[in-house]
Amino acid sequence: MKHAILAAPITRHNLVVVRDRARAVGALCGLDKMDGTRFVTAVSEVARNAVQYAGEGTVTFHLDLGDSPDATQYVVAEVADQGPGIPDLAGVLAGRVNANRVVGRGLASCRRLADRFAVRQPAAGGTVVVIEMARARGAARLRAEQVDPLAAQLAERKPQSVQEEYEQQQRDMMQALQSLKDRQSELEMADGRKNQFVATLAHELRNPLGTLQMTLQILRRKPEFQQPELVKHLAVIARQAQQINQLVNDLMDASRVSQGKVELDKRPTDMNELVGQALEMTGAAMAAKKHQVDLTLHGEPLWVDADATRLKQVFSNVMHNAARYSAEQGRILVRVSRAEAQAVVEVDDQGFGIAPDLLPHVFGLFVQGTNGKDGQPPGLGVGLSLAQRLVQEHGGTITAASEGVGRGSRFTVTLPLCAPAG
Repeated sequence: MKHAILAAPITRHNLVVVRDRARAVGALCGLDKMDGTRFVTAVSEVARNAVQYAGEGTVTFHLDLGDSPDATQYVVAEVADQGPGIPDLAGVLAGRVNANRVVGRGLASCRRLADRFAVRQPAAGGTVVVIEMARARGAARLRAEQVDPLAAQLAERKPQSVQEEYEQQQRDMMQALQSLKDRQSELEMADGRKNQFVATLAHELRNPLGTLQMTLQILRRKPEFQQPELVKHLAVIARQAQQINQLVNDLMDASRVSQGKVELDKRPTDMNELVGQALEMTGAAMAAKKHQVDLTLHGEPLWVDADATRLKQVFSNVMHNAARYSAEQGRILVRVSRAEAQAVVEVDDQGFGIAPDLLPHVFGLFVQGTNGKDGQPPGLGVGLSLAQRLVQEHGGTITAASEGVGRGSRFTVTLPLCAPAG
């Protein structure tokens, strides 16, 4: 339930007062320093818009106490004007600005600042912008009987002067910068701990895996273990052990690359040869699902300055993905071409595709798609992240494209050409 606690006019001459009121509301109603700064910035920008495009407006501050005892409580600012409205509201909120009549500039940024954000354009005209910030988790819940005392306290508070407001803005900015630096340090420490954990986990898994694979090799050589049914089961175990081993190697490589511990042995290498060898490495995966692979090489050598082992790892990861995310007897196209001073490798499949919401994040570490059958992710989401990092280390780019789920996907690797070997 919303409770109004303060209202103030918005004019060209009192924007400083509006900003001061927003700060006071945020502080008294339980917003922390960072959220309070976001709230004040968004309210100030929307109020400025109201003056610029409507001449004046009104801001009303509310407390939304929620409809249940455990509901999140919000501090709300509602800015209303009687201006011309926003012709292309969706475009403005998406950040597209009309060069001739820049109505609503800054709304897209305000939308990102707020926890909840809405814009209404009433039939009677004008625009209403609603900015909502969640109260700090550690703050004690406010009750309805506390609203009137808060409103009275805000009404009695003397607004700051222009000079005082300027000084307060400077303090807010310094506090916000310090808070961002602190959070950056925390994230860097967390990232370092994550990398150390991944490296340790992968290292610890390699020892039992090595023992398992060696034991399988010994068993396969013994005559008493050559019965057809037993051989079949041993082959299944061997394949699964090999897959786990590949995942562990990818984890270790991803950790090394993210920490800058991978040294590349770069030499002029023919891209046609690299791709052909990578395809051989993925031959078993392709054959297991009976895929048809169409390989098109460039008519002449395309020399790139590369660590051949690492680039083959990149291409095999991408090809394995194409095999894994395609239904049996799928068709996979691999093409090597040249675009000006760049060598281009495309891996195109007709498989399960990539959902639009996943596409921008597909190269993130531990990001997973689904296999299109039972919806379960078939891997750890390491291979593509590793591929992107290695391609970037080579001065190239890797991109993903898909028209959506069920429409297949295309991965494109682009690397700069270099002088031929020798």
